Amino acid sequence: MPPAGEPDSDATMTFRSSTAALAAARVEHVLMLAEPGHPVSGDRRLLAQRHPIGETPLRIGRIAGNDVVLATPEVSRSHCMVVVEPGRGAVLTDLGSTNGTFVDGRRVTAPTLLADHNLLAVGSHTLLYRRGTAEQIARAATLEGEMERAVRYVRAVLPEPIRSGPIRADWTFLPSESLGGDGFGYHRLRDGRFALWLLDVVGHGIGSALLAVSVMNLLRQSELPGADPGAPAAVLMMLNALFPMDRHGGLCFSIWYGVFDPAGRTLHHAAAGQHPAFLVAPGEAPRPLVTRNMLLGSVPEINFRSAVDAVPAGSRLYLFSDGAFEVTGADGRQRGLAEFQPLLAARAEPGVAEPERLLRAVRAAAAPVPFDDDVSLLVVEFD
Repeated sequence: MPPAGEPDSDATMTFRSSTAALAAARVEHVLMLAEPGHPVSGDRRLLAQRHPIGETPLRIGRIAGNDVVLATPEVSRSHCMVVVEPGRGAVLTDLGSTNGTFVDGRRVTAPTLLADHNLLAVGSHTLLYRRGTAEQIARAATLEGEMERAVRYVRAVLPEPIRSGPIRADWTFLPSESLGGDGFGYHRLRDGRFALWLLDVVGHGIGSALLAVSVMNLLRQSELPGADPGAPAAVLMMLNALFPMDRHGGLCFSIWYGVFDPAGRTLHHAAAGQHPAFLVAPGEAPRPLVTRNMLLGSVPEINFRSAVDAVPAGSRLYLFSDGAFEVTGADGRQRGLAEFQPLLAARAEPGVAEPERLLRAVRAAAAPVPFDDDVSLLVVEFD
């Protein structure tokens, strides 16, 4: 036993080891600036710049002399600052900016303590706040990179827009921060009919995205295993048999699938667990096209119903995921399909693609934060 008043050597070594471990695991604070308008991931943009935050204020503004310069008109000369206060954490303060500073969609009116993964909106710019050890932050960056690659994979199987001809198709796809399971596509069948679909896998993350890609790759084939691609109910039955949830990580999905016959100007369609598509004929209100069927993969060996609708000349068909209408407004209220539907009947904007017009309207109504789910908007026009 050591003499009285002298520390035990093992205890001293343990104390020193703990101190070293704490030092090695020192908490870091970082602001990651997203690249504006990055085409790959929409709101979850590529994190192009990283700015460490310390006890010296990190100043953000429009002009030179700031630590982070965001040279766009909606950013004030001295817009805001972030500083680490010992014992508290990173604190954000707006410096009297004209257009305000927002944290997760809420305007900052007083010094605000940041939480890990808060999103800061400064004008049109987005910054992600992260805190943790260097290892944790590096691991998060790795996951972000993997998510970006998954987004690129999903985009690679989406169809090219059709700009000319009697059937034209255009779309926009905005992945959410956590990447949902949206997918869509279209192509001509061998007999001249036109098949189109939009699906949404339940859940978020790479697993949901990969299942969506698997289904899309299958549907892009002119011949399907055991099903006529021109018969929507048969296609749904085939998908239900091929993708049971108990063999695909508990994942199931909804879908709207249709086939347009130009000879008879009819649209044969079937939906499973999906809200309606909408057909807008000239001078008419949007008409919902829906059939009631179970989610695909959820119940084995069931039959599916389909329906047939006439397609007048000059009609437009709108397919969209629920991420387009289930958004939180700037007032904090949850929007729904009832608020989205009138947008379909609104007048087109000259020089603006119809899916882009809709996306702009959704953005204008939503709080300035990333969408909770993927946003897919597909518009098909029929001469």
